Amino acid sequence: MRLLVPSDGSSTAQRAVAFALWLAQDRPTASIVLLNVQNRETLGLSDIDVATENERDLAERQSAKALHGAIKACEEAGIRFEVRSEFGPIGETIERVARDVQPDQIVMGTRGLGRVTGMLFGSTATGVVHRAHVPVTLVRPGMRLPEGARPGRPRNQGTARP
Repeated sequence: MRLLVPSDGSSTAQRAVAFALWLAQDRPTASIVLLNVQNRETLGLSDIDVATENERDLAERQSAKALHGAIKACEEAGIRFEVRSEFGPIGETIERVARDVQPDQIVMGTRGLGRVTGMLFGSTATGVVHRAHVPVTLVRPGMRLPEGARPGRPRNQGTARP
């Protein structure tokens, strides 16, 4: 099982990571691709800002910051993972990476850190659902997660799945 988990570091994205880890647990061949996408809006740059040579460095730093919790969770769970940091339109980039890594499923949150709370990732999630070539699981804020899928819970705690 290979899961693609786009994350912007928001609490909903962390819940999506926890759910993906729950799906992957007890599957020795499971792996997770953690993806963070940066663009001019996520970096707080306007369209009229002149691109600087430091823009890519800023994007990489922001991406590392956004994925820090997800990386830690994967390490603690003992699940194989890889990290992808990309720059571009969020929805289209998620779709491009999905075509590239060929996941069995995409797991993502429905609300993120967009300028208008939730608007950016919410509309992104909707777009990904409509255009994805694999199943997409959306994790909503407040959605009840399975007992073993609580963010920050070590892998060996919780209830077993059938």
